[in-house]
Amino acid sequence: MVKFAAKYLNSLFLILISLILVSCGGDQVNKNDQIIAHIKAMETAVEDKHVDNFMTHVADNIQTERGWGKKDIERMLRLRLMRRTSVHIHPQLKNIEWLNNGNQSAQVEVVVAMAATAFNVADLAKINADLMKFQVTFERHNDDYRITHARWQPARPLDFL
Repeated sequence: MVKFAAKYLNSLFLILISLILVSCGGDQVNKNDQIIAHIKAMETAVEDKHVDNFMTHVADNIQTERGWGKKDIERMLRLRLMRRTSVHIHPQLKNIEWLNNGNQSAQVEVVVAMAATAFNVADLAKINADLMKFQVTFERHNDDYRITHARWQPARPLDFL
């Protein structure tokens, strides 16, 4: 019970920090920190299998190169999470590029490893993990960022260096 409570409090803490960072908005908070807070909140949502929390970071009109919409992404994520009793992910931010020298949209490259057990990035070549590389566009809507475009492909352990 204590382990569950500690994990719940840790998740709650991350979500609260994310909300505080996002709600501050403007020049008071570094725009990169806002994007990083979204990525951390998405990580927590996946590990806790809270698909609805994850999907709040995805725009209703998201576009993918595969023609998938928001409901397609939600179904795929639910299926992936149902197959696992536990989920541990490690996202590694590779790049944030702000478009048009502003703070309205950013292209973000992130590689993600997902496994059923806890792991270190150094162990990626030895464990059975799903490795994906994402390029997503976050756009600002009402002082909050949402993913409006996404591309993904398989990643390699070398992509985490």
